[in-house]
Amino acid sequence: MTTKVTAPGKKSLQTSLEIGKAVKAYYANIKEAKEKGVPVIWSYGLIPREIFNALDAPAIYLEHLPVVIGTKQLSGHYIQIAEEEGFSRDVCAFHRCFLGCAVAKDREPYLEKFFAPPDIIVATNLPCMSESKSFLYVADHYGIPYHFVDAPINTWGSEIPDYAVEYYVDQLQGAIDFLVEHGFNYNRDKLKESVRLSKRLVELWNGIDGYRKAVPSPMSSVDGFTACYPLVSLAGTQLGVTLYENLLEELKQKVERKEGVLDNEKLRLMWFGVPPVYNMGLLNYVEKYDAVVVKSMVEYIVGGAYDPSIMDTNRPLESLAYKSLIDIINPTSENMVDFVVKTVKEFKIDGLIGSVKRSCGLLPGYMRLIKDAVYKEVGIPTSIFDLDGMDIREYDDVTSKANLDSFVESLLASKRK
Repeated sequence: MTTKVTAPGKKSLQTSLEIGKAVKAYYANIKEAKEKGVPVIWSYGLIPREIFNALDAPAIYLEHLPVVIGTKQLSGHYIQIAEEEGFSRDVCAFHRCFLGCAVAKDREPYLEKFFAPPDIIVATNLPCMSESKSFLYVADHYGIPYHFVDAPINTWGSEIPDYAVEYYVDQLQGAIDFLVEHGFNYNRDKLKESVRLSKRLVELWNGIDGYRKAVPSPMSSVDGFTACYPLVSLAGTQLGVTLYENLLEELKQKVERKEGVLDNEKLRLMWFGVPPVYNMGLLNYVEKYDAVVVKSMVEYIVGGAYDPSIMDTNRPLESLAYKSLIDIINPTSENMVDFVVKTVKEFKIDGLIGSVKRSCGLLPGYMRLIKDAVYKEVGIPTSIFDLDGMDIREYDDVTSKANLDSFVESLLASKRK
């Protein structure tokens, strides 16, 4: 294993700084609620955030917490703790990370800023098998109640049948009823308002994407990785909408000034898979070739890939059910592949970077399908290499940069022909 060289990604947008402050404030509010005696929920998987808004329920989303500490190169330590508790190295690194956070006897001061022990768990099987099992260990460790939400796997494609939506509505209602039984107050009007704000949030996200298609790109995927946070934790909130309004305006001004991430943009790249959260500077590495990673699939995986017109405030649970089941991360290869091909075309991508997170049982399965599809439909190549975006212990800086060097140099050579 070579020496690890890690660096934070370079951000160029003012709104990225605002979103960073929102992250810290979100977790501070959860810790404050805990101190006041309000039960804290740990939410696993892609449970619609809007139902927690309707209950005024403080929730930590367990896929985001590892990202927060991963950016400080702390994830490997907590992954190691989970492995010492008996979890296989083949289990998803995200899950090993927050399992380690849950059982650690001594936590790093940085983690303590964001950590609040759970009182209740709401879990699901969406999007993967790890979601359906990992929460059980935490429930036993803390001796707390939990509720499981069963999401049907999308085997239908772009049209979800009514019976599947009705089933998932019942599952979401069950989660609401469970939380009411544990002291939370449900307000349907708040749910309707949260759905309205979620619809607006994704409308703004689509507008942001529209500006990001400009050449030169006004926004890199490093800023995009930060910018997707409202989709993760602020869906259905006015704060999320306000942040995206600010981001949309900032990008609009950059496009009008023809101001890009680089003065001389030669290549536009897209990242598929989990980027190295402990070394987001790797995404800036290609800029020495006047290449920009303009998009990352993580931004869509967290909930920005559906048509907001399906959201109906008068049918809030049905809207949440439908948008969850049709999401590209609900495993159907057709939806995911079609979405990537469409994105590659619209963003004028010259090359696709596929990073295989070895411990993921979902995303790596798409790699070959996507590689073949984008070459057949658009004629662009894909470079696929191993890189666990969460487990810093498996990261090799020299090999990762060598993979990017050879790929980008080959793309530039083909452009010169």
